[in-house]
Amino acid sequence: MSKDIATRVTTGVQALALPGQREGWQAQHRGSLLTDAQTYDALADAVQADLKARRLDGDLPWGISAAARARKRVKPLRDAAKAMRQAAKAINGTVAAYEETQPDVVLRRREDKALRKAQRKQQLGTAAHNSAQATLQRLAPGDGKEAPAGAPKLLGDFFGKQQRGA
Repeated sequence: MSKDIATRVTTGVQALALPGQREGWQAQHRGSLLTDAQTYDALADAVQADLKARRLDGDLPWGISAAARARKRVKPLRDAAKAMRQAAKAINGTVAAYEETQPDVVLRRREDKALRKAQRKQQLGTAAHNSAQATLQRLAPGDGKEAPAGAPKLLGDFFGKQQRGA
């Protein structure tokens, strides 16, 4: 990788834009990052083993001090390996995010969202209409022949036909 950063970035952006090259770019960069992580882990293991074997005057028995000192010295290498693995995961996330922002994907998502919204509105409108009809039926039931449910009635309509002064 002796190319300058501008060339590598331009090549990466072009590879992300083309669906056929996207997977190749992802595999190449993810593979190189994971290889680097394995290399750092192997180097950390070798350094730690070497430092564990070196005993200094004043160390605690059974190599406890040497092991603690070795772990402390290889921690930056372990952290670098962990960072490489996280960067490999980020490559996958970058490709997925790039695929999600393709114009046809965004358009399809917007259409699906608008369709779901219209369906929800229709369901809510139907439920509200049914609820209103049930309330009107409960408050002012229709006689069937005279007036439909919910039609305004006079107070006398509830007592039936009565003659005055009889």
